[in-house]
Amino acid sequence: MCSETTSPYYEALPKNLKPYHYDLSISNVEVDKETFKGNVKISLTIQKETDELHLNYRDLAITKDRISVEIGAERQAIAVKEVIEFKSKEYFIIKLEKSITPESKEAFVTLLYDGIIQTNMAGFYKSTYTEKNEEKSMLSTQFEATDARRAFPCLDEPELKATFTVDLTLREDWVALGNMPIIMEQQQSNNLKRIVFEKTPIMSTYLLAWACGDFEYIENFTEELYNNDEPLPVRIYTTKGYIEEAQFAVEIAPKIVDYFSKIFELKYPLPKLDLLAVHSFSHNAMENWGLITYRSTALLYSDSKSDPSYKQKVCYVIAHEIAHQWFGNLVTMKWWDELWLNEGFATWVGFAAVDFLFPEWDIFSGFVSDSLQEALNLDGLRNSHPIEVPVVDALDIDQVFDVISYLKGASTILMLSNYLGQDTFLKGVAKYLNENKYDNATSHDLFRSIGDVSGEPVDQLMESWIKKIGFPVVSIEKDGAGSTFNVSQSRFLNGGDIKPEENETKWWIPLNISLGKDAQVQTSSLSSENDVISLSKADAFFKLNKNTTGVFRVNYSPSILAENIFPYFNQLSATDKVGLIADVSSIAVSGINSKTTTSTLLTLIKSLVDSNELADQYVVWLELGKRLTDVLTAFSGVDSELTQKLNTFAQYVYKKKTIELLNSSESVTNGNFLLGKLKSEILLNAGLLSIPEAKEYAIKLFEEWKKNEGIDPSLRSFVFATISSSPDLINELTYGLMMQEVIIPSSLDSREVTLKALGHVNNEAIFQSLISKIVEPEVIPTMDAHFLGKSLSTNIHTRDGFWQYFKKNYDAIYKSMSTNMVVLDRFVKLTLANYSTMEMHDEIYSFFKDKDVHGFERSYKQVLDNIKIRSAWVQRDQENVKEWLKASGF
Repeated sequence: MCSETTSPYYEALPKNLKPYHYDLSISNVEVDKETFKGNVKISLTIQKETDELHLNYRDLAITKDRISVEIGAERQAIAVKEVIEFKSKEYFIIKLEKSITPESKEAFVTLLYDGIIQTNMAGFYKSTYTEKNEEKSMLSTQFEATDARRAFPCLDEPELKATFTVDLTLREDWVALGNMPIIMEQQQSNNLKRIVFEKTPIMSTYLLAWACGDFEYIENFTEELYNNDEPLPVRIYTTKGYIEEAQFAVEIAPKIVDYFSKIFELKYPLPKLDLLAVHSFSHNAMENWGLITYRSTALLYSDSKSDPSYKQKVCYVIAHEIAHQWFGNLVTMKWWDELWLNEGFATWVGFAAVDFLFPEWDIFSGFVSDSLQEALNLDGLRNSHPIEVPVVDALDIDQVFDVISYLKGASTILMLSNYLGQDTFLKGVAKYLNENKYDNATSHDLFRSIGDVSGEPVDQLMESWIKKIGFPVVSIEKDGAGSTFNVSQSRFLNGGDIKPEENETKWWIPLNISLGKDAQVQTSSLSSENDVISLSKADAFFKLNKNTTGVFRVNYSPSILAENIFPYFNQLSATDKVGLIADVSSIAVSGINSKTTTSTLLTLIKSLVDSNELADQYVVWLELGKRLTDVLTAFSGVDSELTQKLNTFAQYVYKKKTIELLNSSESVTNGNFLLGKLKSEILLNAGLLSIPEAKEYAIKLFEEWKKNEGIDPSLRSFVFATISSSPDLINELTYGLMMQEVIIPSSLDSREVTLKALGHVNNEAIFQSLISKIVEPEVIPTMDAHFLGKSLSTNIHTRDGFWQYFKKNYDAIYKSMSTNMVVLDRFVKLTLANYSTMEMHDEIYSFFKDKDVHGFERSYKQVLDNIKIRSAWVQRDQENVKEWLKASGF
């Protein structure tokens, strides 16, 4: 599509004409008919002689007779010869009767068009909701990555920045929001009004936004001064009835703006900031400049109704999106292959903001388990991708909004920040932002700025981390009888079956060797394939990757584990314990060390439980639970005896802590956030394992809930999951009561919580009723289907039935979800990757063999990777696990 001699590798528009301003009018908005009319005037500079203009579009009706073109200061009209449409590639060409040249300097194209109000959470779209038993609608936009073209013809690439003036004609009783404040409001006939917004700063098309509906707001102000030397107004907008739930957001958002303005050494540049809760939303949020839109559960929170875990989520997502106002909006990547520049940085600095506001939450410990490990688990697949990855077309773009761009990107930033020191690192970031504001930049620009400030060759250090697929495992073993150790690196694959051609990358690895609680950290690095390190004592404690801030796994020899680590477990920080559990587990799954097997992991888990080393460390219990669940999911179902013995062991792991928590007073958490999360985590697992004391407590709380006596929001997941997973408790009555929370949620988060819990169902008739709702959006909104699907596909009692349903109803699933490919991609990767046999691998492969998987092909390949790895793991360690369980008395 690009006509330049030096064309980029991706499908880019020609650079003959470059936009600098859009005047956009939206009118004739027919909500019921789902149509609107648009009028856009695009002002462009003429860079090269040309007789054509390429514009992106999708779902818009364009005709030659409604297009006019003018050039130069005198606005000379140029006749349009023809319009050639390439719908499958989402662009059209306006062919002109004669060429236009740079001598005319400017061109102005005006297009009248007809558009569709979408219902798939993309473009200019409609959300429906119920207020006091009345169905209502609101309208909003979602343009990232390439959906601005669904609302107006444009040059829809991040590098083609411009300013925008938007006006909307809409119902006079509706509130209208945009990137900028309203500059003019006019009453029109037929109960309509026209709203005109101030001109935006120069920005990419995907950041343009508007919304309208029956909104109300709550407002707060920053402490620092911004536009016109006044505090910045920050508003939380919702549809009617949610102001109480907006209170937490309006308290923290201004503080986050002040925090980022300080650490970036650059004040938030717009005159206002609005945060809007949208009823239908495919992601968690979207960082539109000055008008950030959110899924309701990512913005709104109620102390009395919401699960406390959502408080942390809301805080983090608000921080993440506000960070984008600088990192992504003010300075933007040139193309989507560097999406990680936006998302990886916003993820890391979002955690930093949460840590600033709520240090008692110890958010970075949670990061090691929830974010770093998730990144490593995906990046350990053969079908992963580099952080900076080639992106050819629109569907390719959607697929890089994944764990690699967000979480591996954030993890590498955490590693670099830890190595340089956070203050030095942020000084470099501030330099980058100030030098590139209102422009586009690259990873090299960021690393160059950080390198200038730190004096370190950052671009060189980070090259492999950004450009190459995968990550390393560092193997360490004693070098004879002295105090020296051999260390080596190679690429880590979850399945361990590395090929020579896949193992050519050499990473710079900050080893960060911990020598004890109060001892100085040894900060040596490994850049070559092999090296020798020297420690003061060969028989004393040490651990590589202190606090697990490095993006690598460690493969310890059995003697080092036995002599240098396990005896000193009390010297490990919570994050060190998380890293050790995760590394031992992953090494066992991979099979790369014949001495580290699944029984090694089980021994570690048992010894931690027996020695009380876990205490009340929430993040350690969380990681232990994830790894134990992996074992149960993979090995359960292999044979009934093994399944029973594994369950017995899992009950052993959780029972003592469960009884301890239940015997404590109801207020055991006493406002301690992490202790509250620990109680929820322990009881949830205990309930799913049918530990009698937990089950009895769940029944008690459920009976109270049935009588409308309320339920502690932090325990709702535990109670519902316990009831669902118990064949003697789940019946038409209990199922029907929980389904009411799905259909008419009593709180913002109760639908999501209940769907996850119902996925643990252990009743065939109810399973059949439940799974049929996946393609009934009036019962389970399409945006929420994955919450149920993931649970059903990991549930030993329903996963076979889930696959049968998926095959039989694939056409309906595809039709429902593929209109927003992000939704289908997410559903596929969260459900189909949970199987453990080569028979399932082959079935899934055969099923998709003749189907179009464009738009989710990377996730599909990762699904097959995961199943193959699990199957090999089970085949290799099945007898090992059986023997260990028998020898350990289970």
